[in-house]
Amino acid sequence: MLESKRIRLRPLKVQDKLKMHEWRNSLDLIKLTQGIRFPKTIEMETSWFESILNDISNKNVYFAIETISQDEFIGIVQLNNINQISGTSTLGFMIGDSKNQGQGYGKEFVELIVSYAFNILNLRKITSYVVDYNSKSLNLFQKLDGFKQEGKLVEHFYFEDSYNDVLIYSLHRNKIK
Repeated sequence: MLESKRIRLRPLKVQDKLKMHEWRNSLDLIKLTQGIRFPKTIEMETSWFESILNDISNKNVYFAIETISQDEFIGIVQLNNINQISGTSTLGFMIGDSKNQGQGYGKEFVELIVSYAFNILNLRKITSYVVDYNSKSLNLFQKLDGFKQEGKLVEHFYFEDSYNDVLIYSLHRNKIK
């Protein structure tokens, strides 16, 4: 559907569910994505996954991140809380397997989803929340054109016996160079 040099963003497929179940139960990924810390059964995952596949609210859009060279499902990127009146949305993403993290895919899929948000959905602002110890995501937002830190939620996310700050990054369509 949406393609860059090395990756494509495509709709999620039923076949993606088992990999998503594995990733959404990984404590390492939960720590980075501020995910739900309760164990998720396959039945819970099925229910959640079906709700995504059948979402007609026009408030959320989910894409699988897939490598072009091997057609490998490596992650997910989403726009949530889409507000057509205000033209805003929240960006979230996850690269599942550690072998695919730190490979530069982030810049590619964020550029694709930003283009989709601004040019197809006619949004004007995208916001993302990054826990302060997630150095890979922080580096990504610092490399991307136009994303700026807009705020900080102090001691907002609890994990492993500590409260951590969450940094708020935003991109305004009219601020892209």
